[in-house]
Amino acid sequence: MSLAESAHIRRMVAADVARLVEIDSSFESPIFLDVVKEVDGLTVTWQLIERPFEMPFFRTDLDFDEQELWDIGARLETGDGLWLVAEIAGTEPDRAVRLVGMVDVARQAWRDAGFVWNIAIDRSYRGHGIGRALMERVFQWGRDGGLRAIILETQTNNWHACRFYQKVGFQLTGIDDHFYTNEDIANKEVALFWTYEL
Repeated sequence: MSLAESAHIRRMVAADVARLVEIDSSFESPIFLDVVKEVDGLTVTWQLIERPFEMPFFRTDLDFDEQELWDIGARLETGDGLWLVAEIAGTEPDRAVRLVGMVDVARQAWRDAGFVWNIAIDRSYRGHGIGRALMERVFQWGRDGGLRAIILETQTNNWHACRFYQKVGFQLTGIDDHFYTNEDIANKEVALFWTYEL
């Protein structure tokens, strides 16, 4: 049985929010998408080129802090979205079940779309189909709700996430090179927006 088959996906409940810290959402990226921007008046073009980092990029500050947990709980309380967790039988004697994945999607009625605020798969469980299984549920939820698209944002330094979104059918539909700071291109962390048409 694969890890994806052994993972149980269910609706998130309020008690799960505090448990999201069980998920190790850190990542390592050997590659970034270098943004080459050319501006000629109102004609602006971007080109993304895969380039290796001199040293692999590590991001360890993506864990669910107090503010993020509060935000997820507040969205969950509205009930206007889809919140799922993936759990698997734990190996620790004091915990029979461990959270290994989650997705946090809010309906944005103003644009008839679902926005993925968070998708996280525990680092030890990536590459086994759990993320795909969560996204397939998101897509079905969107279709059932008559939405036109599922939308999300990631960064050019999270190469594995970009590849994952591409593999499950998202299209890269936007770049914002001033989303985080005025130096996003130099920092190799540019916001990318992805759309899955339903």
